[in-house]
Amino acid sequence: MAINPITYTERVVKNFLRYQVTTYAFADDDLREQMRSLISIEEERRTPLLKGPYVSLSRAFTTGASLSDLVKRGMFHPHMANIITHPSLYGHQERAIESIHNGKPTLVSTGTGSGKTECYLYPIISDCLHLRDTQAPEGICAVIVYPMNALAEDQLLRMRELLAGSGITFGMYVGKTPEHKSGVTGQRLKKGSSRDDYRAAYEQSQKEKRDTAVHPPEERCSREEMREPGKQPRILLTNVKQMELLLTRQKDTELFEGALLRYLVFDEAHTYSGAQGAETACLIRRLRAFCGKGTKDTICIATSATIADREDPRPAREFASRFFGVDGNDVVVVSEEYESEQTWARERTMPREPRGNPAELLAKVIDAINDTANTGEKIEHWQRRMLARYTRNLATLEGELVASLFELTVAARSIVDDNYGWEVWA
Repeated sequence: MAINPITYTERVVKNFLRYQVTTYAFADDDLREQMRSLISIEEERRTPLLKGPYVSLSRAFTTGASLSDLVKRGMFHPHMANIITHPSLYGHQERAIESIHNGKPTLVSTGTGSGKTECYLYPIISDCLHLRDTQAPEGICAVIVYPMNALAEDQLLRMRELLAGSGITFGMYVGKTPEHKSGVTGQRLKKGSSRDDYRAAYEQSQKEKRDTAVHPPEERCSREEMREPGKQPRILLTNVKQMELLLTRQKDTELFEGALLRYLVFDEAHTYSGAQGAETACLIRRLRAFCGKGTKDTICIATSATIADREDPRPAREFASRFFGVDGNDVVVVSEEYESEQTWARERTMPREPRGNPAELLAKVIDAINDTANTGEKIEHWQRRMLARYTRNLATLEGELVASLFELTVAARSIVDDNYGWEVWA
């Protein structure tokens, strides 16, 4: 569910102001009321302690190769066209995927929301599709390690939709993973279910507000299933502590029997520093040794938004070299690249004043959006009333219209051109 930037900002400000009041408590009633009045505890937008929210444009990333081009170049399996929904990648995604395709240890250090996950997930899925076509023996092909279970669970939800109907097995092994098949909750789709079947079941679950998971047939949902000979998942999601246990407990080591281990991914690699980083580095070497793989047999990948300096990639290469135990000269560091010129709308006009109170009009728009019976006509009607015309150029709006349009954008997702990204902060 999308975050409403305006209401979210106001909640942050309100909580901050309450913290100030409780931290500096006055016994005298007059002084306490004077302080509350000065910091505008009842009117968050008027407080002198904070400014904002501010609206700024995110710079556009360079455009990379198209999906069809990557398929022609042999970097993607043809079926990837049925998995990836966008026609082309970013430039840094293309460079990372090419590096991984060439078997190079790769460190992707790009900003939040830049598509780091796709940099390693797409080539892994593509390779697994080739393994499926050749009917290669079952076995773990990729291990993706996350520093927190929340990140692994978020990725699991995404992989359910991506891999449903693909024939590529996957599973998440963390502390909360059920031991036996009987402990799995939620809806399990029957064998042969497609991606559309998964989406329909998931949407129905959300509509009925059932807090249960929908499991495609490709998902190995329990530890028992993952350990079963010949049923190991192609892609395994886990965390560092669980991976250490997998290599320690006899009943779990069977997971890696016959493992291909072509890929080893560490998300948020900057968290592996100091003693924890040293222990994890040793664990990486143990895993490779257990699977009988050398440094050239397993492609090591790390991602982080902060670990590399765009001007000097040498420290990042040294980190990857020591962390993964590979030759630093082989490490490819990928950082984001931006378009040299920002493309703006050619026609820019100032809209007329809205006919009526913007706050009241906005309430009408929100009511129309929340009305599940309408087909969009109500939204467009009240949008036109609020903005005096239908617009896709957010840069032309000022004052209260900016806040009003943000409310509409987050809810309806139909106002802002996809070429623009937006950030709001307090």
